[in-house]
Amino acid sequence: MSNLIAHRALDDSKYKENTKDAIIAALNKSYIKGIEIDVRITKDNKIVLIHDSIINRTSNGSGIVEAMTLKKLGKYNFGTKDNPCKISTLKEMLRILPNDKIVLIEIKCHSEEDRFIDCFYDTIKNFLDKQLYIMSFNESIMKKLKDLYPNLRCGLLISKLINNKYLNDDFDFAAISSYDVSKLKHYKKPIFVWALSNRKKYKELVKKMPDSTLYIVDYPKKYIS
Repeated sequence: MSNLIAHRALDDSKYKENTKDAIIAALNKSYIKGIEIDVRITKDNKIVLIHDSIINRTSNGSGIVEAMTLKKLGKYNFGTKDNPCKISTLKEMLRILPNDKIVLIEIKCHSEEDRFIDCFYDTIKNFLDKQLYIMSFNESIMKKLKDLYPNLRCGLLISKLINNKYLNDDFDFAAISSYDVSKLKHYKKPIFVWALSNRKKYKELVKKMPDSTLYIVDYPKKYIS
């Protein structure tokens, strides 16, 4: 059974992270259980797929995501020269997501949390039949989201430096660094493991973690037998 989640939807190196092309390619692979994507909000309240707060690294443009409209962001290439791609919205991605695949959504928001939550829920509310798991390092926004919409699957991202002192029982799952999995020794809820950089570490964890554990990795095809 597949236990691999494509980090930033990356599996085929000819596509760039968090792009529609990468998502489609990853979801078509039988050895991929689902994808992980990052989302931010634009100036005009659209939820878009991007990891960084600025577009300089992942596009041929420059600027701050939250200070730009979707129309302006749409002028830039977030793909490669050979495979150009516009920035994707979360709604566009959810429309193509099959029901048998997981989408793990990392919220990137450090201000105006209520504004983000309103726009985010408005985006996903018609897709709650999908296997959506929502997470963030930002405990505050996750608590607000879970309180407002208890039907959502919400979890914390946990590392040595962030959210490392406890596991909040109010959440539905945990996404933990591979270096901190011992903290989940008695955890009974779903577990996603991240910060895996090689197949050897992955194989070691598979032997000692519960069979239901899912692993967020770059290029899952490198991890299959």
